[in-house]
Amino acid sequence: MPPAKGLAKLRADLTKTYGDRVTRRDLMVRPTFISTGSLTVDYALGGGFALKRTHEIVGPEGMGKTSLANLTMAHAQRAMPDRAAAVIDMEQAYDFQWAEKLGVDLSEDRFFHLYPDHSEDVSDQISMLLRSGEVSLVVVDSIGGMESKAAFEKKAEESAMGKNAQIISRMVKRVAGLCRQHDAAVIFINQYRANIGSPRGGEKPAGPSALKYATSTQLKMSRTGETTRKVSLDDAVSEAPKELEVGRQLRVKVSRNKLAVQGRAADFWFYNHPAGIGHVGIDRTDEAAVLGMAVGAIKRLSTVAYEMPDGTKVTGGRPGVKTALAERPDLVELVRQQALLHIAGEIKPDHEVTYDDVPEGVNAATGEITEDAA
Repeated sequence: MPPAKGLAKLRADLTKTYGDRVTRRDLMVRPTFISTGSLTVDYALGGGFALKRTHEIVGPEGMGKTSLANLTMAHAQRAMPDRAAAVIDMEQAYDFQWAEKLGVDLSEDRFFHLYPDHSEDVSDQISMLLRSGEVSLVVVDSIGGMESKAAFEKKAEESAMGKNAQIISRMVKRVAGLCRQHDAAVIFINQYRANIGSPRGGEKPAGPSALKYATSTQLKMSRTGETTRKVSLDDAVSEAPKELEVGRQLRVKVSRNKLAVQGRAADFWFYNHPAGIGHVGIDRTDEAAVLGMAVGAIKRLSTVAYEMPDGTKVTGGRPGVKTALAERPDLVELVRQQALLHIAGEIKPDHEVTYDDVPEGVNAATGEITEDAA
């Protein structure tokens, strides 16, 4: 039997036994990204968080993990106005006012907020959200707050070591497939916990080890060595401190990336009080100045003169560049576009999966090759 006919029969047999999902074909296409709200993090990721994929943000407490997820949700809602975003709040501490300040639309037709009790509920809720096709992004906050149903109900005889890790491992694998089927993304927020199983101590991420193998990207958030920016408090009620922290510089390292070059890091200033730069969130003006000069979108003409992405010239050194960017937000977007174009060749194409019917000339019921195909 010729090889082509033998493969046709094998394909028909597999289709008959396991369904049409076995005989798949992959068309390589450019992935669709959701912006994180940060120019430098988008650049480090290759464009942002990719749809049809799962992602992990890990870091110590207070590093802005939930805030970065909120900014991503806000951009997802703007990019896909016909679909909603969802938060699965395992910590039961979601700050709605803070999310609204960062741009998240909290209206009922654009936003879901869920309070599951245990890990089994998380798995079922993510599946329902993704299968509906109405949600483009789901944020799980956080892995460290999840526990199994047996532990939640305090059934010691049913609880076992590693039970929660097994549940999360199965959930992540299931979610990865649903993301592909329904053109959505899931972000898992994770924290560090004391490594009580090691004689050397230290810290390690909460949750199972399978999480880092199942997700497409992993972002590690930390603080840089820059001094935090503060403002004086006129109504201080104690001698120390008399200052309020309004901004800190954060670092995001892309430790794993299956769609672009991994290992890039991004530094940006994040303000949690309007006394910093007049609004809360990421200082995109500062980001645009640094990133624009790094990729050549902003050209240095002399010690004090620079050429902006649209060809206009500004003086006054870097402060003059930042002033021009602050006055014209369209220049910030131009810097972002040119920066992503700078790394466009590094982005790996994604799989657009299609499924074949039974090949021509093969009996779908028996898998036998008909006379016409012989």
